[in-house]
Amino acid sequence: MIETYFAQQLKVRRSEAALTQQELADKLHVSRKTISSWETGRNRPDIDTLKQLAAIFQISLDDLLGNNGVVKVPVKPKAIGQHRSSVMIINALILVIIVERITQLSTTQGLMWMNLLLLATIGLRVLISKRGGWIVKSQLAFIMAEMTIGFLALISGWLHAFHMGFGFYTTCCVVGWVMLIDVAIQLKCRVRNRSWSNDNETVSREK
Repeated sequence: MIETYFAQQLKVRRSEAALTQQELADKLHVSRKTISSWETGRNRPDIDTLKQLAAIFQISLDDLLGNNGVVKVPVKPKAIGQHRSSVMIINALILVIIVERITQLSTTQGLMWMNLLLLATIGLRVLISKRGGWIVKSQLAFIMAEMTIGFLALISGWLHAFHMGFGFYTTCCVVGWVMLIDVAIQLKCRVRNRSWSNDNETVSREK
């Protein structure tokens, strides 16, 4: 949750002012659900609305926020949606490799390579799980691992390595391309989030 102190202060000050959530919402020209989200700590208003709240409750911004003159703007959350997308992609690739491994005939070397690719992909799934967080603290480490496996899969399919047969060649190419596309999307999100965070993490104000 964002700004637990502010959420508690807002609820207390509103009660002291004998205002309902709807009455406060009317004063600020927002919805009652917005007030509720502030009081539960899910969101926090912008600086202009914070000033209005301080004026309504006849207190300073410092008292309302519990800080020393710096109003923090909520940092844009990391790409949670992209994380979930990567989980779904890895799960789908594992399923594809298992199905191809069971249904396709190939050379001994080809079968061994598909076994290794399956184990590597399962390893990626472990790294992106909660337990994997104990092993890999940085998202960049997962991205590098996925990029390496994606390149190896794509190259093995492109060069027709191990005489695996058309089915395995196609599977390797598909797995490789999908992983590399996922890597590109994750890197783009990291750059965008870092730029947004650097520009908007805090806003200073004069007392």
